[in-house]
Amino acid sequence: MKTRSLLLFLSIAWMTSTFALSRPEADTLVAQGSKAYAAGDHKTALTLFDSAHTAYTSSALLFNIGNCHFKLNDIPHAILFYERALRLSPGDVDVQANLDLARQSVVDRVNELPSFTLGSTWGKLRGGKDPDQWARRSLWACLLFFGALAGARMLRNRAVRRLLFGLSAALLVNTLLSVAFAAFRHGEVTDDGSAIITAAKVDVLSEPRANTTVLFVLHKGTKVTVLQEEAGWYEVQLANGNVGWMAPATLERI
Repeated sequence: MKTRSLLLFLSIAWMTSTFALSRPEADTLVAQGSKAYAAGDHKTALTLFDSAHTAYTSSALLFNIGNCHFKLNDIPHAILFYERALRLSPGDVDVQANLDLARQSVVDRVNELPSFTLGSTWGKLRGGKDPDQWARRSLWACLLFFGALAGARMLRNRAVRRLLFGLSAALLVNTLLSVAFAAFRHGEVTDDGSAIITAAKVDVLSEPRANTTVLFVLHKGTKVTVLQEEAGWYEVQLANGNVGWMAPATLERI
């Protein structure tokens, strides 16, 4: 079984390094990975999902990769990929449930500062079905706005013109809101300011150099915000506001 898995890994690695995968080929790998996962071969499933991930990404694929890491007891990377999946599909209850389950294994219990939230409803509203949904909506709303405005200018019937002017005003508001949501989602999806601790234990220091005062200790799976980089060190902040410096090799960006 180990020999078979090794040959599968080597063949996939050779294909992905030699040829760019097409979407149908990536979908085939995902289907094979799902079959392997269902059979309990989580290591092979992870290899197949990771290979598909070189061609494209999606919340579902990231979720599957996170599940594989969780089954292989790699909690930090499970949390990392659940966080990435949640960033693409905020409000997804399945992703959130698995993320919460994985977080139960994290040693550090950092109390988050109070924040305003509407939970999964707000997440679904701002996220949509995919990261580009609001951008598409803004384009369609803009097109309909100009169509309604042109119709109102061209037609002579006053009642119809008033109706089209009112419709164009509503479409303008819709366009502006859609653009705002699209801009917000773009910033949210491309933001790499958060990271997950992957090292077993990390001393967070008072300065960006070795042998300085240890402010506190973090463990694998803890989420931090990266504030800045200096001299090969990251300044990070915890959810409770604590700040310190750590080496970049000890974490991975979400």
